[in-house]
Amino acid sequence: MAEQPINKCVKDFKANDFVVGYFYIRISEMKQTATNSRYMNFTLSDKTGDINAKLWDGDEDNAKRYPAGIIVKAQGHIVEWQGQIQFKIERIRKTISDDNVSIEDFVPSAPVSAESMLSYVENVASNIEDVDYQAIVLTLIDVYREKLLFFPAAKSNHHAVRGGLLYHVSTMLKAAEALISVYNDFLNKDLLYAGVILHDIGKIEEMTTGDSGLVEEYSVAGTLLGHISQGMMIIGKYAEMLNINKEKALMLQHMILSHHYLPEYGSPKYPHFPEAELLHYLDILDARMYDMKKIVQGLEPGTFSERQRSLDNRAIYKPLYENGEDFAE
Repeated sequence: MAEQPINKCVKDFKANDFVVGYFYIRISEMKQTATNSRYMNFTLSDKTGDINAKLWDGDEDNAKRYPAGIIVKAQGHIVEWQGQIQFKIERIRKTISDDNVSIEDFVPSAPVSAESMLSYVENVASNIEDVDYQAIVLTLIDVYREKLLFFPAAKSNHHAVRGGLLYHVSTMLKAAEALISVYNDFLNKDLLYAGVILHDIGKIEEMTTGDSGLVEEYSVAGTLLGHISQGMMIIGKYAEMLNINKEKALMLQHMILSHHYLPEYGSPKYPHFPEAELLHYLDILDARMYDMKKIVQGLEPGTFSERQRSLDNRAIYKPLYENGEDFAE
């Protein structure tokens, strides 16, 4: 009986596996061996990870047929080469409509649908009572609507997933709504909500993405200016177009300018009013909770993670009692 391929996640691949499945091509390039034979070198992905893959038929047709940014169905053996596993592709084709697969199935994505997150953010924006803040927020949501539905919040840090920017904004908004109920006697709710929604709007201009919704590279302007400067410029441009009160526009610009808090993290000014101060802490809280959740979910109870650069080089612990256990006597 012929060997049958198995369908399994990339993270579970082991040497000598015979596998078949759908994969997203993150990198596609033609290379040459030492004997000048051409082959296709891929990085293939699913939601669980990446694997280097080789198609030893490297003709021009295959280079055109299988570019980066598409989903393919591939079959072959997992082999070991220089201590690393590698996918030796034996059969490959593009997907067809009957395969019923979509990009969200193959790249890390926000756990909530983009449409529902955008609906929530728009609802909060529509309930902003200040006409100036409401106008600029709704205008910028409309300007960037298409990209908001898939854009990540980063290339490699927190929320670096498809739809990550909108997920970051929506969870920050929920935290802001909770804290407004505590500090409602002196905070400007409309200013805070506007600042939360727009604080990272410059990231859409700072980075470029493909269909995957993951960052491919930083734009020239993003590299030279950064998302904080770009966000300020966006606010300035649309505030003038909409004839927004100049002080209100300045308050929003200051919130963007100061939300990283420290000069070494990109903010040339510290927050100078309560809503800007709270925005900073909402931002860092959400980023750290996102990172901690992801780390803890990958731990066995009673174990520590590796030290995490994004969390001040700390090792994160998952307690035993989550598994119904306790320390040994």
